[in-house]
Amino acid sequence: MIIKAILWPIKKIILFPLKVLFYTTLLFIVSVLFFQYRANYDVDVSPLSVAEYENCLDVIDDYDVTIDLLSQYVDQLDSQQQSFLYSYLPDPFSVLTKPQEITEDDFRNVRTFLKNYLQAGRFPGIGGKALAPQAASLCRGGLS
Repeated sequence: MIIKAILWPIKKIILFPLKVLFYTTLLFIVSVLFFQYRANYDVDVSPLSVAEYENCLDVIDDYDVTIDLLSQYVDQLDSQQQSFLYSYLPDPFSVLTKPQEITEDDFRNVRTFLKNYLQAGRFPGIGGKALAPQAASLCRGGLS
């Protein structure tokens, strides 16, 4: 009984921050998915087929082709899309906004991220869209 009285506050103090972290993370994921699926992309964002995914991986492995296609993709975006991309892309991947300036070392660092990101474009999500609709759009529009 005394041990329970001693351990109960300790358990509550330790578990409370973990609960807050868990629920905050869960809420963040749900809100991202909610807004992501409400967006109208005006392009095909259905899950990638195996052939489309493998084609994108082949393109990503070739440095020159990837830089050329990413340059075309970024140039194709309107000013609002470009400003959104520039402001919300994490710093390690900001090199993607200026594909002509990417060195081979930067490219090697980003290539693994792109492969993993495109993998999320293969899985089905809600409403016939891919789990990561932007990844499916990038693969179809930017890397093909």
